[in-house]
Amino acid sequence: MLLAAACGDSGGGGGDSAADGSTTSTASNDTTATTAGSGDTTATTAGSGDTTVPAAERPVVKVGSVNSLTGPVPFPEASQAAAAVFERYNNDPTGKLTIEYTIEDDGADPALATQAARKLVDDDNVVLMAGGASLVDCAVNGALYDDNGLYAIQGTGVDISCFTSRNIAPINTGPYAGLTASLFFTSEILGHDSICYVQFDAGTQRQPLTDAVQRWTDITGKELTSFDFYAPGDDFTPFVTKAIDSGCTAVFEGGLDATAIAWNEAVAGQGASFDTVHFTSAYTAEAAQAIGSPATPTYANSEFEPFTDLESPALADWVQLMNDNGIPLTSFGEGGYLAALAAIQVLESAGIQPGDDTGTQRQKVEAAVLGMEPFESPMLGSPYVFGDAPAHNPNQASKFVQLVDGEWTTVTDDFIVLPDVK
Repeated sequence: MLLAAACGDSGGGGGDSAADGSTTSTASNDTTATTAGSGDTTATTAGSGDTTVPAAERPVVKVGSVNSLTGPVPFPEASQAAAAVFERYNNDPTGKLTIEYTIEDDGADPALATQAARKLVDDDNVVLMAGGASLVDCAVNGALYDDNGLYAIQGTGVDISCFTSRNIAPINTGPYAGLTASLFFTSEILGHDSICYVQFDAGTQRQPLTDAVQRWTDITGKELTSFDFYAPGDDFTPFVTKAIDSGCTAVFEGGLDATAIAWNEAVAGQGASFDTVHFTSAYTAEAAQAIGSPATPTYANSEFEPFTDLESPALADWVQLMNDNGIPLTSFGEGGYLAALAAIQVLESAGIQPGDDTGTQRQKVEAAVLGMEPFESPMLGSPYVFGDAPAHNPNQASKFVQLVDGEWTTVTDDFIVLPDVK
């Protein structure tokens, strides 16, 4: 349900493509970096005073990700953004490590996802997964990561398996906390008391969605007027008519950017007047251009700092890095960027030394992941902490945008952070 922003150029991000479809990136030249103002080929550890680490002696750390780069709905921006962050880090003379980043494509195929993860774990000897965005990785590879003491800082978590594993912690809000946040925005910020919910269903796991709705009810004391599922290709007219007849003043439509476009057409055709709120998947430039001026007030959950707010100081570094690497500006790109920065924080705190073998590095990274300090960014509404827990959904914040004259405009100055249940 978070998939429709998945379009854009599959190039960029730096790195060399292997014949098997994997991409590995390191620094664009070599691992030798000259400290500014000196003639030494050494890299000064940030904040370390007179402690320097010869660049050639930086420990090499291998990081990987499994991604749906091809398939029915490809979204390459997350891993491209992560690769750009790691490449920049490798070229930074203050870095403590050299990060080799390998990107694998699963084509949204469970069998290929299994093969990709096996390659990363057994052949490439990665010690951390970071920046991935896949339709199937969490579901099919969670047990493999657990068995091998590997942890994944996902750039984009999609299905419920990404949020119910001890070894996976997405950096995005995700569809379930995102649903609760969207209903909270609709009822508490927009002020609607009668809300209908229509959800795209292509084999969707319904219980997690029901649980997310119940969480909203527990927080606000309110209940939905109606909750319906629609199948791919369904005509939206009956759902719009039902919302009108039920007296709903707002509808949450949980689908893709393509369904958001079709929904707006049905709303216009029936002369409806209710507000519409969409998932993050509708928050794309393509949807904005296709809809133009919506039939009724239309909103979407941006999760991160809205990527269309190019004047936001919070986005300055991300925008520059994406533009420098030819990577489209999308929420997936935000997730990959943030996941890579969080991964660097974890890896630098792990105390990895030259000569540490794969097993030793994995043990050190595991301890660093489970005991990590909060990772904070102005692009996030809540700190990211992996931590030692049976399941993870650390990002509980969202911002929202409104579609006005073919452009998304930020309507929440501050992040909405989900409160505790009353």
